[in-house]
Amino acid sequence: MEDLRKLMEDAGYGGVKTYIQSGNVVFEASERSKEKIATAIEKLIERQYGFEVTVFVIDKQHLEKAIENNPYAEGKAPEDAGTKKIYVTFLSEAPSSEAMEKLRQAPIGDDLIALHEDIMYFKLAMGAADSKLSNNLIESKLKVKATTRNWNTTLKLLELSS
Repeated sequence: MEDLRKLMEDAGYGGVKTYIQSGNVVFEASERSKEKIATAIEKLIERQYGFEVTVFVIDKQHLEKAIENNPYAEGKAPEDAGTKKIYVTFLSEAPSSEAMEKLRQAPIGDDLIALHEDIMYFKLAMGAADSKLSNNLIESKLKVKATTRNWNTTLKLLELSS
């Protein structure tokens, strides 16, 4: 992550901060188009590391919206025993209602899912290791790209972006 932080700083991004080892980077950019920023970072990563990756650019307002609309958590409360199984999935676009129905019909057991525009929330009945919900399942059923963060990471990313 330190190498990625330096790579982004060298590419002209400001205030670059990384969080844990899962590709979470908070930064400032003069470019306003999230699509252009994502494409530029994807190319940067491919040139430097030799592999393709889908980059999601999620601004502070989108993070705030994700936190405010979470039906399984009480506001910005940090994770506790009751929220340890809550996840936020950012989607590349809002899925169709037909695609969402396909996900609901998937064998996800007692896990709960809710959708708000291009943000999906889920609350696991058991732990993550026991859940059938994964980015692969979500992407295959919804026909969109997805990236998922646990509740604590989502809250921390908002804090870092402030």
